[in-house]
Amino acid sequence: MHVVDTHAHFWDVDRLHYPWIEPGSPFDRSFHLADYQRASAGVPVKRMVFVECDAHARCSLDEARWVAGLAETDPRIQGIVARCSLLDDAAGETLDALVAMPLVRGVRDNIQNNPPGFALRDRFVAGVRAVHRHGLHFELCLKHSQFDETIELVRRCPDGAFVLDHCAKPGIADAMREPWATRMRDMAALPNVVCKISGLITEADWTGWVPDEILWYARTAAEAFGHDRIMFGSDWPVSEVAGGYMAWFRLADALTANWSAMDRDKFFRRNAERVYRL
Repeated sequence: MHVVDTHAHFWDVDRLHYPWIEPGSPFDRSFHLADYQRASAGVPVKRMVFVECDAHARCSLDEARWVAGLAETDPRIQGIVARCSLLDDAAGETLDALVAMPLVRGVRDNIQNNPPGFALRDRFVAGVRAVHRHGLHFELCLKHSQFDETIELVRRCPDGAFVLDHCAKPGIADAMREPWATRMRDMAALPNVVCKISGLITEADWTGWVPDEILWYARTAAEAFGHDRIMFGSDWPVSEVAGGYMAWFRLADALTANWSAMDRDKFFRRNAERVYRL
C-alpha cells in the first residue's frame, strides 16, 4: 500500500508566531517532524504534503523555507501549501517568492474565523486569481457556515484549481447533516475542485465520537466528488486531540474497504500525485 498524506502540519512555537494558539491549549507546544514520524509509523506513508499552519502573515516565507529545509531530512516531504495573506499589500511579492520555491504547489489563506462575506471581498477574489496566475492552486479552509460564499468564490474563478480542505468542516458534533450535504454536492458540481477527506474527527466530540458517525460524512463527501476527486489527509497533529493519526487512518481504511483496488489507490495516492504534481 502506498499512502500520500496530503495534509501534514509541523509547527515550532519557538521559531514562528501562531496567533491562533491559545496558551495552555493542547496545541500550545511545538510539533516537530520527528513527532510526525512517530505518530505515523504504523502507516505506509511514502510521500507527504506540508500545509501551512496559519502562522502570522509575516512568517509566510520563513515557514515555507523552514519546511523546505526539513525536506532535506525527510525526502518524503514533496509538496508545500504555503501561507499568503491575500489582503496584504505585499501579497504579490510573497507569491513571487513562493512560486520560486521548487516544493511549493499551492497557497492557502484561511477563510474560517473571518466575518461573513470575507471570501467575496474584491481584493480577496483578486488575490485568489493571482495565485492561479502564478501556476498554483488555492486551498479552501472554511467552516460549513461559510459554504455559500466559498462556492461563489470558486464560480468567480473558473480557470483556477481549488482543493477543499476537511470537507468544509461539517457540524458533526451537533449531528448537522443539512445543509452541509447539499452544499457538498453543489461544490462537487464545480469541476475545478478536489476534496480532501480529512479533519473530520476533530469536528466531532473529541472523546465520544463513534466510527459510523464519522463515516457518514466521509461517504457523503466521497459520493459527491467521486473517486477521481478525493484525497487522503491526516490533519496531524490537529487530529491528536480526537484520537490521533492511527485512529483517523483506520477510519479512512474502513471508508475504502469495499472499493476496488484502483479506487483505493486513487484516494490514497494517485489523485494526490496529480493534484500536487508529485
